[in-house]
Amino acid sequence: MTYDDGPDPEVTPKLLEILRRGKAQATFFVLRRSEAWWAAILGQIAADGHAVALHGLEHRSNYWRTNAALLADLVELENGIRELGIEPLKAFRPPFGRIRPDTVSFLRREGFSTVLWSSIPGDFRPADPDVLFQCAVRNLRPGSICVLHDGTMMRPAPVLELTQRLLEHIERQGWRTAALELRSPADVNKTAA
Repeated sequence: MTYDDGPDPEVTPKLLEILRRGKAQATFFVLRRSEAWWAAILGQIAADGHAVALHGLEHRSNYWRTNAALLADLVELENGIRELGIEPLKAFRPPFGRIRPDTVSFLRREGFSTVLWSSIPGDFRPADPDVLFQCAVRNLRPGSICVLHDGTMMRPAPVLELTQRLLEHIERQGWRTAALELRSPADVNKTAA
């Protein structure tokens, strides 16, 4: 289970409670916020044992930006998270999933993994909860990466009900959730050689 576009001061704390009750671990791909609540929520995410990873300074496509400009943003976000006493994963999920192959290679050389998904139900737009659930479980199996969105303007936030239903489904299957653990790009390069 991974979450994008957050944290959100209203949605993320409720989501953390759902994950806590379900004894679930997740990874949060976060955006940088200047509001005071940002640090407190990131601290709670980390204290609950979830991984914190990088989504960007802003939610915008980086497709046409230079690799150096994107790297500068990621380093700034990474350092901002470290200033809170949290060690972020060296993992980046590009907003909208749009990234050039040369950018993936560049980031790998700079020590960052690019993480996409195998299941994206679309909880970032209005949809019937049953449709969202069916879309989410269609490609869900052990090893899957499901992307949901805690950073949303929709109220009620679809991610809350959807996460609860997914956790129940995962438990019925005898599976479990886990925060992402990444091998370093150097290790990946060694095994690919």
